[in-house]
Amino acid sequence: MTEFPVRADTLITNARILTMDAEFTEFAEGALAITGGRITALGPVTDAARTQADEVVDAAGSLLLPGFVNTHCHAAMVLFRGLADDRPLDGFLKAVWAAEAAHVTPDTVRAGATLGLAEMALGGVTHVVDMYFHPDATIEAAGKVGVGLTSGPVFIGFDGIDHLPWPERLRFAEDFVARHRGTEGLELMLMPHSAYTLDAEKLREVAAMAGRLGLPVHIHAAEAPSEMRLVADQHGTTPARILDTCGILQPGTLLAHAVHLDDAEIALLAERGVTVAHCPLSNAKLASGMARLKALRAAGLTLSLGTDGASSGNDLDMFKTMRQTAYLAILATGEPDVLPARDIVAMATRGGAAAAGLGARKGVLAPGMDADLMLVDLAAPHLIPAYDPYSTLVYAAGREDVRDVFARGRRIVASRRLVAGISDEIAAVRAVAARIAENAVGKQAKYPIRQ
Repeated sequence: MTEFPVRADTLITNARILTMDAEFTEFAEGALAITGGRITALGPVTDAARTQADEVVDAAGSLLLPGFVNTHCHAAMVLFRGLADDRPLDGFLKAVWAAEAAHVTPDTVRAGATLGLAEMALGGVTHVVDMYFHPDATIEAAGKVGVGLTSGPVFIGFDGIDHLPWPERLRFAEDFVARHRGTEGLELMLMPHSAYTLDAEKLREVAAMAGRLGLPVHIHAAEAPSEMRLVADQHGTTPARILDTCGILQPGTLLAHAVHLDDAEIALLAERGVTVAHCPLSNAKLASGMARLKALRAAGLTLSLGTDGASSGNDLDMFKTMRQTAYLAILATGEPDVLPARDIVAMATRGGAAAAGLGARKGVLAPGMDADLMLVDLAAPHLIPAYDPYSTLVYAAGREDVRDVFARGRRIVASRRLVAGISDEIAAVRAVAARIAENAVGKQAKYPIRQ
């Protein structure tokens, strides 16, 4: 808590504030000041009585908390929402990769990513770690919607839907990083797809590039039984072990899924300083399995939450992701208190920021931090009474209860409406969806699941 300024760009008053700091500090009736995209003060509303602001937001009856950080997503894959349901990961990939090969272009990625990022913003997401082809198009979409984005070049061991042979893919990656260092609202990671689409030599090349450029890596790992078999056939070991052998497991590496890990591998990840994006919705829907959250937490790993893409999980809702995290963890252990609600909210906020390497700037409401935050209106019948705010958020609230969202101080959702207009992108997605539906029947990818 710091002294409130005389003037601020925005002053939010009369909110119940959940700071999501390490002590879970709260203010029953609080205020928060924003200037220049940063939080300048927060504390009891009475302390802000003299602050004048260009915009005053009365948040009476609402929770104020950090925005969600979605640490694993493929935003543009809303283009394939519902196209390949009711099948496991390998069958899902065959169907989706065929549709991608026929329909993914920079223009369709731009439209799809805009729609996906808008969906997330309306649900309280203020920063997204996104892995997809044509990342420049996703960067444009994030700029329009206003959410923060972590993106980067994708590495896959065949030409892929962006038609880049390996040498050109390496050149594109170097150029992409050079062009986008310092881009406002953008963080960079290298994005190799997985150990089953990249051989050991290529994984080593990505690890070397990450070290040379000083960038972290985001990669799918140990997601599903089919992946475990493919990696065993290809590399003679498990995903975690081959990634370590090839130098991918470094401090700041963000693993998506991390479902099928033995005790030694969990200890290895902790020793290497790796972080994890837990994606319970897609893991359950694709019958991939359930991450060992209790063991991962006990080992000291930083855990976060991801929605995955809307093609596998079907929506990009972090409230559902929190709830599914709770239910599956309880079912897997038989322990109702294995993962308290406030710790799940922390995974979606503070944990997400830390996992993405942004813990010094995001994920907590405190002076000097980015003003990435949301207001959740508690007026709906399904939220009354609200004895415990964390339990309310995890077990009762939904994205329909998100009233306002600010990203880096800019209001991107106001009174449940997206500030940016996206009618053109919606029309574009509907048009390409009609073509996808016409061509999808019986099609499977020509690309191999593994090299």
